[in-house]
Amino acid sequence: MILSSEQEHAIELCCDLNNRIASVTGGAGTGKTLVLGHIHKELSKKYSIALCAPTGRAAKRIQELTGVRAKTIHKLLEFPSPADDIQTSDDDDNEGELTFESFHEPRRCRFNPFEEQIIIVDESSMVGPELYRYLISALRKNGVIRFFGDNNQLLPVEDGEPPFRTVLAKFPSTELTYNFRSGDDVVSNAYRILQGKVPIRNDRFDVVYTDNPVLELIRLVERHPEYGDDDHQVIMPTRKGSVGTLRVNPSIQVKLNKGPELLRLPRFESNDNDLVVRAKDKFLWCKNDYGLNLFNGEIGRITKIDTEDGTLWLRTGEGRNVEVPPRLRMYNAYLHTTINYDPRKQLELGYAITTHKSQGSEFDTIIYCMSRNAAFLLNRNNFYTAVTRAKRKVIVVCDRRAMGLALRREKRDDR
Repeated sequence: MILSSEQEHAIELCCDLNNRIASVTGGAGTGKTLVLGHIHKELSKKYSIALCAPTGRAAKRIQELTGVRAKTIHKLLEFPSPADDIQTSDDDDNEGELTFESFHEPRRCRFNPFEEQIIIVDESSMVGPELYRYLISALRKNGVIRFFGDNNQLLPVEDGEPPFRTVLAKFPSTELTYNFRSGDDVVSNAYRILQGKVPIRNDRFDVVYTDNPVLELIRLVERHPEYGDDDHQVIMPTRKGSVGTLRVNPSIQVKLNKGPELLRLPRFESNDNDLVVRAKDKFLWCKNDYGLNLFNGEIGRITKIDTEDGTLWLRTGEGRNVEVPPRLRMYNAYLHTTINYDPRKQLELGYAITTHKSQGSEFDTIIYCMSRNAAFLLNRNNFYTAVTRAKRKVIVVCDRRAMGLALRREKRDDR
Protein backbone atom coordinates (compact mmCIF):
# COMPACT_ATOMS: atom_id res chain seq x y z
CA MET A 1 0.00 0.00 0.00
CA ILE A 2 1.25 3.48 -0.93
CA LEU A 3 1.57 5.77 2.07
CA SER A 4 0.75 9.47 2.08
CA SER A 5 3.45 12.02 2.90
CA GLU A 6 1.72 12.59 6.26
CA GLN A 7 1.90 8.90 7.09
CA GLU A 8 5.54 8.64 5.99
CA HIS A 9 6.41 11.61 8.22
CA ALA A 10 4.62 9.97 11.17
CA ILE A 11 6.57 6.73 10.65
CA GLU A 12 9.87 8.62 10.37
CA LEU A 13 9.11 10.58 13.56
CA CYS A 14 8.24 7.50 15.60
CA CYS A 15 11.18 5.45 14.31
CA ASP A 16 13.65 8.14 15.39
CA LEU A 17 14.70 6.83 18.80
CA ASN A 18 16.33 10.14 19.66
CA ASN A 19 12.77 11.17 20.55
CA ARG A 20 12.04 9.56 23.91
CA ILE A 21 8.38 10.64 23.71
CA ALA A 22 6.51 11.17 20.43
CA SER A 23 2.87 11.07 19.40
CA VAL A 24 0.56 10.71 16.41
CA THR A 25 -3.00 12.00 16.31
CA GLY A 26 -5.69 11.94 13.67
CA GLY A 27 -9.41 11.54 13.21
CA ALA A 28 -11.36 8.48 12.10
CA GLY A 29 -10.18 7.11 8.76
CA THR A 30 -6.81 8.91 8.66
CA GLY A 31 -4.76 5.70 8.87
CA LYS A 32 -3.39 5.80 12.43
CA THR A 33 -3.60 2.03 12.73
CA LEU A 34 -1.82 1.54 9.40
CA VAL A 35 0.97 3.84 10.55
CA LEU A 36 1.19 2.03 13.89
CA GLY A 37 1.51 -1.30 12.09
CA HIS A 38 4.33 0.00 9.86
CA ILE A 39 6.19 1.42 12.86
CA HIS A 40 5.91 -1.86 14.75
CA LYS A 41 7.11 -3.84 11.72
CA GLU A 42 10.10 -1.54 11.20
CA LEU A 43 11.24 -1.25 14.82
CA SER A 44 10.66 -4.89 15.75
CA LYS A 45 13.49 -5.87 13.40
CA LYS A 46 15.98 -4.53 15.95
CA TYR A 47 14.18 -3.78 19.18
CA SER A 48 11.76 -5.32 21.67
CA ILE A 49 8.32 -3.69 21.55
CA ALA A 50 5.15 -3.78 23.67
CA LEU A 51 1.79 -2.65 22.28
CA CYS A 52 -0.89 -1.64 24.78
CA ALA A 53 -4.22 0.16 25.16
CA PRO A 54 -6.20 1.48 28.15
CA THR A 55 -8.98 -1.16 28.07
CA GLY A 56 -9.30 -4.82 27.25
CA ARG A 57 -11.68 -4.06 24.40
CA ALA A 58 -9.27 -1.51 22.91
CA ALA A 59 -6.34 -3.92 23.21
CA LYS A 60 -8.32 -6.69 21.53
CA ARG A 61 -9.39 -4.35 18.75
CA ILE A 62 -5.87 -3.10 17.95
CA GLN A 63 -4.60 -6.69 18.01
CA GLU A 64 -7.26 -7.73 15.49
CA LEU A 65 -6.43 -4.79 13.20
CA THR A 66 -2.64 -5.09 13.29
CA GLY A 67 -2.08 -8.77 13.99
CA VAL A 68 0.28 -7.71 16.80
CA ARG A 69 -0.26 -9.02 20.31
CA ALA A 70 -1.54 -6.25 22.57
CA LYS A 71 -2.10 -5.93 26.31
CA THR A 72 -4.00 -3.57 28.52
CA ILE A 73 -1.83 -0.89 30.12
CA HIS A 74 -2.62 -2.43 33.52
CA LYS A 75 -1.28 -5.82 32.41
CA LEU A 76 1.81 -4.25 30.88
CA LEU A 77 2.50 -2.40 34.12
CA GLU A 78 1.88 -5.67 36.02
CA PHE A 79 -0.59 -4.50 38.58
CA PRO A 80 -1.16 -7.23 41.20
CA SER A 81 -3.66 -9.87 40.08
CA PRO A 82 -5.90 -12.21 42.10
CA ALA A 83 -3.65 -15.19 41.34
CA ASP A 84 -0.88 -13.42 43.24
CA ASP A 85 -2.75 -12.00 46.17
CA ILE A 86 -6.07 -13.72 46.80
CA GLN A 87 -6.72 -16.54 49.21
CA THR A 88 -9.64 -18.17 51.01
CA SER A 89 -9.93 -17.28 54.67
CA ASP A 90 -9.26 -20.07 57.18
CA ASP A 91 -11.07 -18.13 59.87
CA ASP A 92 -14.24 -19.98 60.92
CA ASP A 93 -16.06 -16.66 61.28
CA ASN A 94 -15.22 -15.73 57.71
CA GLU A 95 -15.55 -19.10 56.00
CA GLY A 96 -15.66 -18.78 52.22
CA GLU A 97 -14.71 -15.12 52.32
CA LEU A 98 -12.00 -13.99 49.92
CA THR A 99 -9.04 -11.99 51.14
CA PHE A 100 -6.35 -10.32 49.11
CA GLU A 101 -3.50 -7.92 49.69
CA SER A 102 -4.00 -4.65 47.90
CA PHE A 103 -0.88 -2.75 46.90
CA HIS A 104 -2.58 -0.64 44.22
CA GLU A 105 0.81 -0.02 42.65
CA PRO A 106 2.25 -1.62 39.51
CA ARG A 107 5.26 -3.90 39.71
CA ARG A 108 6.81 -2.09 36.75
CA CYS A 109 8.29 1.19 37.92
CA ARG A 110 11.59 3.06 37.76
CA PHE A 111 13.17 0.44 40.06
CA ASN A 112 11.77 -2.40 37.93
CA PRO A 113 11.35 -0.94 34.42
CA PHE A 114 9.79 -2.53 31.34
CA GLU A 115 11.85 -5.21 29.65
CA GLU A 116 10.81 -3.83 26.24
CA GLN A 117 12.72 -0.88 24.87
CA ILE A 118 9.78 0.57 22.92
CA ILE A 119 6.24 1.05 24.27
CA ILE A 120 3.39 1.89 21.88
CA VAL A 121 0.15 3.14 23.45
CA ASP A 122 -3.04 3.17 21.36
CA GLU A 123 -6.22 5.11 22.25
CA SER A 124 -4.03 7.53 24.20
CA SER A 125 -6.78 10.14 24.55
CA MET A 126 -8.23 7.84 27.24
CA VAL A 127 -5.08 7.76 29.37
CA GLY A 128 -5.42 9.74 32.58
CA PRO A 129 -2.65 11.54 34.52
CA GLU A 130 -1.98 8.71 37.00
CA LEU A 131 -1.64 5.99 34.36
CA TYR A 132 0.55 8.29 32.27
CA ARG A 133 2.92 8.83 35.22
CA TYR A 134 3.17 5.08 35.77
CA LEU A 135 4.03 4.51 32.09
CA ILE A 136 6.74 7.17 31.97
CA SER A 137 8.20 6.05 35.29
CA ALA A 138 8.49 2.43 34.08
CA LEU A 139 10.41 3.25 30.88
CA ARG A 140 13.92 1.83 30.63
CA LYS A 141 16.84 4.22 30.73
CA ASN A 142 17.13 4.03 26.94
CA GLY A 143 13.44 3.31 26.39
CA VAL A 144 11.01 5.29 24.26
CA ILE A 145 7.23 5.60 24.18
CA ARG A 146 4.87 6.38 21.30
CA PHE A 147 1.32 7.63 21.83
CA PHE A 148 -1.44 7.19 19.22
CA GLY A 149 -4.91 8.66 19.57
CA ASP A 150 -7.71 10.84 18.27
CA ASN A 151 -7.54 14.31 19.76
CA ASN A 152 -11.16 14.94 18.74
CA GLN A 153 -12.46 12.43 21.27
CA LEU A 154 -13.49 13.12 24.84
CA LEU A 155 -10.82 13.80 27.42
CA PRO A 156 -10.20 11.53 30.44
CA VAL A 157 -12.52 12.09 33.38
CA GLU A 158 -9.68 12.35 35.93
CA ASP A 159 -8.67 15.71 37.32
CA GLY A 160 -5.53 17.28 35.90
CA GLU A 161 -4.23 18.23 32.49
CA PRO A 162 -5.04 15.48 29.92
CA PRO A 163 -1.70 13.75 29.19
CA PHE A 164 -2.31 13.19 25.47
CA ARG A 165 -2.98 16.86 24.92
CA THR A 166 0.19 17.64 26.87
CA VAL A 167 2.45 15.32 24.85
CA LEU A 168 1.04 16.68 21.59
CA ALA A 169 1.98 20.19 22.68
CA LYS A 170 5.33 19.59 24.42
CA PHE A 171 6.96 16.72 22.53
CA PRO A 172 7.52 15.87 18.84
CA SER A 173 4.17 15.01 17.28
CA THR A 174 2.33 14.89 13.99
CA GLU A 175 -1.31 15.01 12.94
CA LEU A 176 -2.83 12.91 10.18
CA THR A 177 -5.49 14.97 8.43
CA TYR A 178 -6.34 13.20 5.16
CA ASN A 179 -9.48 11.04 5.46
CA PHE A 180 -9.01 7.83 3.47
CA ARG A 181 -12.56 6.73 4.30
CA SER A 182 -14.39 9.78 2.99
CA GLY A 183 -16.72 7.41 1.16
CA ASP A 184 -17.69 5.74 4.43
CA ASP A 185 -21.13 7.08 5.37
CA VAL A 186 -20.44 6.84 9.13
CA VAL A 187 -16.99 8.46 8.97
CA SER A 188 -18.14 11.25 6.65
CA ASN A 189 -20.93 12.13 9.07
CA ALA A 190 -18.46 12.05 11.97
CA TYR A 191 -16.50 14.80 10.25
CA ARG A 192 -19.70 16.74 9.56
CA ILE A 193 -20.35 16.64 13.30
CA LEU A 194 -16.90 18.08 14.04
CA GLN A 195 -17.67 20.87 11.59
CA GLY A 196 -20.99 21.61 13.32
CA LYS A 197 -23.08 20.25 10.43
CA VAL A 198 -26.17 18.06 10.72
CA PRO A 199 -25.43 14.42 9.76
CA ILE A 200 -26.87 13.26 6.45
CA ARG A 201 -29.29 10.32 6.60
CA ASN A 202 -28.21 7.29 4.61
CA ASP A 203 -28.35 3.49 4.73
CA ARG A 204 -25.76 3.40 7.53
CA PHE A 205 -26.68 6.53 9.47
CA ASP A 206 -30.22 7.24 10.62
CA VAL A 207 -31.56 10.15 12.67
CA VAL A 208 -34.83 9.78 14.56
CA TYR A 209 -36.32 13.05 15.81
CA THR A 210 -38.80 12.87 18.66
CA ASP A 211 -40.01 15.04 21.55
CA ASN A 212 -39.22 12.22 23.98
CA PRO A 213 -35.91 10.57 22.99
CA VAL A 214 -35.76 8.19 25.97
CA LEU A 215 -39.25 6.82 25.37
CA GLU A 216 -38.50 6.40 21.66
CA LEU A 217 -35.23 4.63 22.54
CA ILE A 218 -37.08 2.10 24.72
CA ARG A 219 -39.60 1.49 21.94
CA LEU A 220 -36.78 1.05 19.41
CA VAL A 221 -35.01 -1.54 21.56
CA GLU A 222 -38.29 -3.37 22.15
CA ARG A 223 -38.85 -3.58 18.37
CA HIS A 224 -35.23 -4.61 17.81
CA PRO A 225 -34.12 -6.77 20.77
CA GLU A 226 -30.84 -7.48 18.96
CA TYR A 227 -29.75 -3.96 19.98
CA GLY A 228 -29.22 -5.42 23.45
CA ASP A 229 -26.68 -7.95 22.12
CA ASP A 230 -22.96 -7.68 22.74
CA ASP A 231 -22.23 -6.45 19.20
CA HIS A 232 -24.60 -3.48 19.57
CA GLN A 233 -24.55 -0.69 22.12
CA VAL A 234 -26.76 2.14 23.34
CA ILE A 235 -24.67 5.20 24.20
CA MET A 236 -25.85 8.29 26.09
CA PRO A 237 -24.02 11.49 27.10
CA THR A 238 -24.82 11.23 30.80
CA ARG A 239 -25.15 8.68 33.58
CA LYS A 240 -27.41 10.50 36.02
CA GLY A 241 -30.73 12.28 35.77
CA SER A 242 -33.96 11.44 34.00
CA VAL A 243 -32.21 10.97 30.66
CA GLY A 244 -29.15 9.13 31.99
CA THR A 245 -28.05 5.52 31.77
CA LEU A 246 -28.99 4.76 35.40
CA ARG A 247 -32.65 5.44 34.57
CA VAL A 248 -32.65 3.93 31.08
CA ASN A 249 -30.93 0.62 31.84
CA PRO A 250 -33.71 -0.89 34.01
CA SER A 251 -36.27 0.09 31.36
CA ILE A 252 -34.29 -1.74 28.67
CA GLN A 253 -33.71 -4.68 31.02
CA VAL A 254 -37.46 -5.12 31.51
CA LYS A 255 -37.95 -5.33 27.74
CA LEU A 256 -35.07 -7.71 27.02
CA ASN A 257 -34.58 -9.93 30.06
CA LYS A 258 -37.63 -11.06 32.01
CA GLY A 259 -36.13 -14.07 33.77
CA PRO A 260 -37.87 -15.07 37.02
CA GLU A 261 -34.77 -15.23 39.24
CA LEU A 262 -33.35 -11.91 40.35
CA LEU A 263 -30.77 -10.59 42.73
CA ARG A 264 -30.82 -7.21 44.46
CA LEU A 265 -27.43 -5.53 44.75
CA PRO A 266 -26.79 -2.68 47.21
CA ARG A 267 -25.43 0.62 45.94
CA PHE A 268 -22.66 2.86 47.31
CA GLU A 269 -25.21 5.41 48.55
CA SER A 270 -27.47 3.88 51.18
CA ASN A 271 -30.47 5.95 50.04
CA ASP A 272 -30.19 4.66 46.44
CA ASN A 273 -32.48 1.86 45.36
CA ASP A 274 -30.93 -1.60 45.03
CA LEU A 275 -29.89 -2.69 41.55
CA VAL A 276 -31.92 -5.64 40.26
CA VAL A 277 -29.92 -8.06 38.10
CA ARG A 278 -30.67 -11.36 36.41
CA ALA A 279 -28.63 -14.03 34.68
CA LYS A 280 -27.97 -13.03 31.03
CA ASP A 281 -28.03 -9.31 31.87
CA LYS A 282 -25.46 -7.14 30.15
CA PHE A 283 -23.18 -5.54 32.76
CA LEU A 284 -20.73 -2.66 32.99
CA TRP A 285 -17.90 -2.71 35.57
CA CYS A 286 -17.32 0.80 36.91
CA LYS A 287 -14.11 0.79 38.99
CA ASN A 288 -10.74 -0.91 38.92
CA ASP A 289 -10.77 -3.90 41.27
CA TYR A 290 -7.33 -5.49 41.38
CA GLY A 291 -8.52 -8.27 43.66
CA LEU A 292 -10.96 -9.52 41.04
CA ASN A 293 -8.95 -8.46 37.99
CA LEU A 294 -11.89 -6.39 36.76
CA PHE A 295 -11.30 -2.91 35.41
CA ASN A 296 -13.24 0.27 34.84
CA GLY A 297 -15.27 0.15 31.62
CA GLU A 298 -15.34 -3.63 31.10
CA ILE A 299 -18.57 -4.88 29.52
CA GLY A 300 -19.86 -8.44 29.53
CA ARG A 301 -22.65 -10.76 30.66
CA ILE A 302 -23.86 -12.03 34.01
CA THR A 303 -23.79 -15.76 33.41
CA LYS A 304 -25.18 -16.94 36.74
CA ILE A 305 -26.52 -15.62 40.04
CA ASP A 306 -26.85 -17.27 43.43
CA THR A 307 -29.97 -15.88 45.06
CA GLU A 308 -29.05 -17.52 48.37
CA ASP A 309 -25.60 -16.06 49.11
CA GLY A 310 -25.57 -13.24 46.53
CA THR A 311 -22.62 -14.41 44.43
CA LEU A 312 -22.40 -13.37 40.78
CA TRP A 313 -20.57 -15.05 37.91
CA LEU A 314 -19.49 -12.79 35.07
CA ARG A 315 -18.07 -13.34 31.60
CA THR A 316 -16.13 -10.35 30.31
CA GLY A 317 -15.81 -9.19 26.72
CA GLU A 318 -12.32 -10.71 26.72
CA GLY A 319 -13.81 -14.11 27.55
CA ARG A 320 -12.66 -14.26 31.19
CA ASN A 321 -14.97 -15.89 33.75
CA VAL A 322 -14.98 -14.10 37.11
CA GLU A 323 -16.70 -15.00 40.36
CA VAL A 324 -17.84 -11.95 42.34
CA PRO A 325 -18.66 -12.74 45.99
CA PRO A 326 -20.88 -10.54 48.17
CA ARG A 327 -17.91 -9.60 50.30
CA LEU A 328 -14.16 -9.27 49.93
CA ARG A 329 -11.65 -8.62 52.65
CA MET A 330 -8.80 -6.42 51.47
CA TYR A 331 -5.56 -5.98 53.35
CA ASN A 332 -3.89 -2.69 52.48
CA ALA A 333 -0.13 -3.14 52.80
CA TYR A 334 0.47 0.60 53.08
CA LEU A 335 -2.17 1.38 55.70
CA HIS A 336 -1.64 -1.95 57.50
CA THR A 337 -5.34 -2.46 57.90
CA THR A 338 -8.04 -4.79 56.60
CA ILE A 339 -11.11 -3.42 54.83
CA ASN A 340 -14.31 -5.37 54.16
CA TYR A 341 -16.32 -4.31 51.13
CA ASP A 342 -18.98 -5.51 48.68
CA PRO A 343 -17.45 -5.61 45.18
CA ARG A 344 -20.89 -5.98 43.58
CA LYS A 345 -21.47 -2.27 44.17
CA GLN A 346 -19.02 -1.66 41.32
CA LEU A 347 -21.36 -3.32 38.81
CA GLU A 348 -24.07 -1.58 36.80
CA LEU A 349 -26.31 -2.69 33.98
CA GLY A 350 -24.60 -2.25 30.60
CA TYR A 351 -27.42 -2.08 28.07
CA ALA A 352 -26.81 1.68 27.89
CA ILE A 353 -23.42 3.21 28.71
CA THR A 354 -22.04 6.74 28.70
CA THR A 355 -19.87 8.04 25.88
CA HIS A 356 -16.86 8.11 28.23
CA LYS A 357 -17.29 4.41 29.03
CA SER A 358 -17.56 3.56 25.32
CA GLN A 359 -14.13 4.95 24.39
CA GLY A 360 -11.70 2.41 23.06
CA SER A 361 -14.54 0.10 22.06
CA GLU A 362 -16.11 -0.68 18.72
CA PHE A 363 -19.56 -2.13 18.10
CA ASP A 364 -21.48 -3.25 15.04
CA THR A 365 -24.34 -0.79 15.68
CA ILE A 366 -24.45 2.30 17.88
CA ILE A 367 -27.69 3.84 19.10
CA TYR A 368 -26.85 7.31 20.40
CA CYS A 369 -29.60 8.93 22.45
CA MET A 370 -29.40 12.58 23.49
CA SER A 371 -31.96 14.90 25.02
CA ARG A 372 -32.27 18.63 25.62
CA ASN A 373 -32.78 17.71 29.29
CA ALA A 374 -29.03 16.99 29.51
CA ALA A 375 -28.02 20.11 27.60
CA PHE A 376 -24.85 20.72 29.64
CA LEU A 377 -23.23 17.55 28.23
CA LEU A 378 -24.15 18.02 24.59
CA ASN A 379 -21.18 18.96 22.38
CA ARG A 380 -19.41 17.91 19.19
CA ASN A 381 -16.70 15.86 20.90
CA ASN A 382 -19.24 13.74 22.78
CA PHE A 383 -21.31 13.25 19.61
CA TYR A 384 -18.25 12.46 17.46
CA THR A 385 -16.80 10.01 19.99
CA ALA A 386 -20.09 8.09 20.20
CA VAL A 387 -20.71 7.69 16.46
CA THR A 388 -17.11 6.68 15.70
CA ARG A 389 -17.63 3.61 17.92
CA ALA A 390 -19.79 2.12 15.12
CA LYS A 391 -18.41 -0.34 12.57
CA ARG A 392 -21.56 -0.69 10.47
CA LYS A 393 -24.46 1.53 11.50
CA VAL A 394 -25.43 4.52 13.65
CA ILE A 395 -28.92 5.42 14.84
CA VAL A 396 -29.26 8.81 16.53
CA VAL A 397 -32.39 9.29 18.67
CA CYS A 398 -32.84 12.90 19.78
CA ASP A 399 -35.00 16.00 19.85
CA ARG A 400 -34.18 18.86 17.50
CA ARG A 401 -32.92 21.17 20.25
CA ALA A 402 -30.50 18.49 21.43
CA MET A 403 -29.14 18.11 17.90
CA GLY A 404 -28.64 21.87 17.64
CA LEU A 405 -26.84 22.10 20.98
CA ALA A 406 -24.59 19.10 20.24
CA LEU A 407 -23.45 20.63 16.93
CA ARG A 408 -23.07 24.18 18.22
CA ARG A 409 -20.66 23.45 21.05
CA GLU A 410 -17.09 22.27 20.94
CA LYS A 411 -16.21 21.64 24.55
CA ARG A 412 -13.09 19.51 24.86
CA ASP A 413 -12.60 20.42 28.50
CA ASP A 414 -15.94 18.92 29.51
CA ARG A 415 -15.44 16.20 32.11
